[in-house]
Amino acid sequence: MASVTIKKENNSKDEDILNSIQSLEADKARLSEQKENLTALLNQLEIKAKEEYEKRKRKLEKLYSEVTYLKQRCAEFSILVYSESTVECNQVGI
Repeated sequence: MASVTIKKENNSKDEDILNSIQSLEADKARLSEQKENLTALLNQLEIKAKEEYEKRKRKLEKLYSEVTYLKQRCAEFSILVYSESTVECNQVGI
C-alpha cells in the first residue's frame, strides 16, 4: 500500500513538472511573439521619425532660402528708395 501511495505522489510530481514546463513554453511563445511585435513597431516608429526629421529639415531649408531671398529683395528696395529720396532731395535743394 505504501508503494502505491509513493507511486501516486511521484506521478503527481511528474505531472506538476510537465504542467510547469508546458506553462513555461506557452509563456516563452507569448513573450517571443510580443518581442517580435514590439521590434516591428520600433522599426516602424524609427522609420516614421526619420521621415519626419527629413520633412522638417526640408521645410527649414526652404524657409532659410526664402528668408535669404527676402533679405536680398529688401536690401535692393532700400537702395532704390534711398537713391530716389536722394534724387528728390537734390531736386528741391536739400
